[in-house]
Amino acid sequence: MSIKNFMNKVIQGDCLEVMKDFPDKSIDMILCDLPYGTTQNKWDSVIDLAELWKQYERIIKDNGSIALTAQGLFTAKLILSNEKLFKYKIVWIKSKPTNFLNAKKQPLRKHEDICIFYKKQPTYNPQMTEGEPYDKGVRKDQYTGSYGDFKPRHVKSDSGERYPNDIIEMDLNKWDLDNFYYRKEDLELQLDSTVEAIYFKTAESEGVVHHPTQKPVRLGRWVIRTYTNEGDIVLDNACGSGSFLVAAAIEQGKYIGCKELSLAE
Repeated sequence: MSIKNFMNKVIQGDCLEVMKDFPDKSIDMILCDLPYGTTQNKWDSVIDLAELWKQYERIIKDNGSIALTAQGLFTAKLILSNEKLFKYKIVWIKSKPTNFLNAKKQPLRKHEDICIFYKKQPTYNPQMTEGEPYDKGVRKDQYTGSYGDFKPRHVKSDSGERYPNDIIEMDLNKWDLDNFYYRKEDLELQLDSTVEAIYFKTAESEGVVHHPTQKPVRLGRWVIRTYTNEGDIVLDNACGSGSFLVAAAIEQGKYIGCKELSLAE
């Protein structure tokens, strides 16, 4: 079956079964907010990671990327579930912390992780940040036991642009929020059922929150811009409120979502 049959749709069903119908090496990027298994909610049941990786490794392209959100113990479990493909993680600093019920016993939780996995070097479009122009001169030859020889290089930037590091902090004052709101008339996500369209706003800064673990569209757009090019297919196999699908539709226009039947209402 062609991957085009699933394009720009939310497929209702067990993602492990749904993905079995996807052709080999047909997905450019997997961006998913997997259930962490940290609550007693039915929707927060951890997916069998061994079975998940069987499908992920089969359907992802050789130069595709897999970006999975995680936190705490689940981050450790996720990394250890596929040490071979794990490369690094990005820390997302949230505007509002959680874990208030344990505030007198533990620190509040103010960050989540985005774990990056891939087989070969994937697309990487660094999201540069603005700064003052700089000229650090020519770095001399040097040798360290850790990294080997360093050749002379002139380090300067006339524009002041900086490469991103592995910590993301979204300052609302630095973003044009008008670019990130979305409306039903602007975008429809098709469901393979009697439901014609679903509509939801994401994250408190972007509107009404419809899911306890809902991620901001802006976060999804940042990750998708970093690891895909125009026309790439983005899969979210546990799409929840659908914010990552919205991000994919805005950025690349091609997405596939999976949602459990019992959780799709």
